[in-house]
Amino acid sequence: MPTPIPTIEWEITTACNYACSYCVQKSYVSKHGKHCSDETIAAVLPMIAELPGTWQIKLIGGEPLLHPRFFELCETLTQQGHALRITTNFSLPLEKYAQLAEIAGEYLTSLTASLHLEQVKSVDAFLQKASAFQRLKSENTDFSVTSVCLDETLEALQDVAARCDREGIVFSLQHAKFQTKYITYQRKEVEEFLNSRLLKNVETLQNANFFGTVCLTGMSFFRILMNGDVKRCYNIQPRLFLGNITKGTFRRFHAPLPCMSPRCTCTVPANCGMIQYGERVCRSSFLFTYCAGWFQTLWMTFARKFLR
Repeated sequence: MPTPIPTIEWEITTACNYACSYCVQKSYVSKHGKHCSDETIAAVLPMIAELPGTWQIKLIGGEPLLHPRFFELCETLTQQGHALRITTNFSLPLEKYAQLAEIAGEYLTSLTASLHLEQVKSVDAFLQKASAFQRLKSENTDFSVTSVCLDETLEALQDVAARCDREGIVFSLQHAKFQTKYITYQRKEVEEFLNSRLLKNVETLQNANFFGTVCLTGMSFFRILMNGDVKRCYNIQPRLFLGNITKGTFRRFHAPLPCMSPRCTCTVPANCGMIQYGERVCRSSFLFTYCAGWFQTLWMTFARKFLR
């Protein structure tokens, strides 16, 4: 059984300076996206400070470094003793990433640089910057480069993989999605290369069904959206919505609940040890929880829409 790592994903912006054709967030992320407001930040930071123990805070976007208060947030969260995980398109000057490394130090436990071949002006410059960051980061920071694998980018990604290997930089691949579903590749060699570099837990989740399996999301993992809404995870199911931090209605689960979604579409909760593989609740208890959860979800949806 994997050891759970208490984790929060906090969407601090929907702004992004890229426009990737395969982006699963492109329906609402744009160059003119919005940032998490000062009001929401003022509500979220005290909530995180009051959480028991040490948590892993993953700041996401959009491109999180575009938020005007990004470095301030990093400093506050690390001063609270929490670990930081950042995923970035790595498009900003090296000085910005050096500033992040200096502010967070050993509390920056992970920085993932996403290489988007259709957006970067120079792969050479990207990899030179990656090598420079590899040298200046803390020993406690896991640094890696990742890229979405497409049929037409195979040869270019194979070259990137070889260069990262020479520099000692971890390079991994993501299986491209279309409307939350993994695409089917046309070239066998693409599948083989993808599987040799696939991100952790993707293969486990692709055809898995965790319906009824005990999961710690909602208790030890949750997502904070830009407007302060909080969700248990990424998958539509009863009791997905946990309230709004800005409005003071957020309530974290106090005990594990079964997964009530037939499909798990995101590797983040699995990588954080949230899925209790093989541990399932009894049928009658699960049916009661499932029906009660949907009733609560429908009532909250009705109340949010009509009883303001």
